Amino acid sequence: MNRYRHHSNRVLVLLLAFGTWAASTPTLIAQQPASTPGALPFRTAVQAGQTLYLSGQINIDPATGKLVDGVEAGTRQAMLNLKRELDARKFKLSDVVATHVWLTDLAQMPQMNKAYRSFFEDSILPTRTTVGVSALAKGAVVEIAMVAVRGKKTYIYPEGVERGKAPFSPGILVDGVLYVSGQAGVDTSGAKLIDGDFSAQVDQTLKNVTRILRAANMDFSNVALAEVYLTDVGNFEALNKVYVPYTREPRPARVPVGVAALPLRSPIEITVVAHCKPGRSVLPAGMDPSGNYSRGLLADGRIYLAGVFSRQGSTQDQVRDCLGRIQKIVAAGGLNLRQAVEARVYLTDLNDYDAMNAAYREFFAENPPTRATVVVPQLPGNNRIGMTFVAAQSAR
Repeated sequence: MNRYRHHSNRVLVLLLAFGTWAASTPTLIAQQPASTPGALPFRTAVQAGQTLYLSGQINIDPATGKLVDGVEAGTRQAMLNLKRELDARKFKLSDVVATHVWLTDLAQMPQMNKAYRSFFEDSILPTRTTVGVSALAKGAVVEIAMVAVRGKKTYIYPEGVERGKAPFSPGILVDGVLYVSGQAGVDTSGAKLIDGDFSAQVDQTLKNVTRILRAANMDFSNVALAEVYLTDVGNFEALNKVYVPYTREPRPARVPVGVAALPLRSPIEITVVAHCKPGRSVLPAGMDPSGNYSRGLLADGRIYLAGVFSRQGSTQDQVRDCLGRIQKIVAAGGLNLRQAVEARVYLTDLNDYDAMNAAYREFFAENPPTRATVVVPQLPGNNRIGMTFVAAQSAR
């Protein structure tokens, strides 16, 4: 059996609300109902309690339906699109706690930063994870997704890290949840990678994650989700040798993805979500456990799912395979797919986009989650498609 079938033993991660109480469907909000003929199978925004999940926005002008040229202008347009969604739901930019930025040309990161930074004051910089990808839908050059949370926030800066120097905060703690920016194997100055091979880079990356956790009075036992980006998935076994000893049972859900490039030409980037109250593992009956990660991790009324991947059969077969297994994990947590609030889909071929959407719709005829879809050069285990989700219970 393909050892990467459920997670590839190894992108957005299915965050699912769960508890001993009865499950309830999150507040679902969208500009365009999913039932509209020709509508894409995702919502622009989904609100669950005080948390708002925003679909990935690209450099397209909604007034004209045309792409805005250039990364700087395109980033500004994507941010304006996101701000419109925030405004419509009475959220502010200061409520944004996490962003993911996908660029088709990471060499254009300075131009992206210039436009992105103009939307945030130094005192309210959200966490951020930035990766280079092979392609984006509609020929876009940038895509940005967000999570916003109302409530008091603590901005986490480890000792020696200067506030406002980078265009993101290392961590943000809100409502018992810590969001951590993507980390690489940089030295304590944060300006350059340490010397050393891949294993040394992984070790330093995890040390940097640990510094942020400790600054928030946490450690790896609090981590519920880890997203791991690799520029060469051939390094996956080497990753496990360093990564696994850092974690504790129940191990975090994990999402490994091969990407086109990472900042500073790093071979690895890791971002995590941690909870003040440690969680427990969720495993459906008949699904093999992994010693390296949890299939699902229940923490504070949420379940984070490990990445689910497939390569057998047609694109539609692969989508059904992934979502079928996701359904089982969701059911093991006492929920259903109607409670999904955020999804990320990783394709290795943009030509599979339409077929993916067709099969995806079968599972989300109503109330689909928000979504970001990106094309990456490789996935672990030579898989062709990968999915991660977030779902949440509206009453916490």
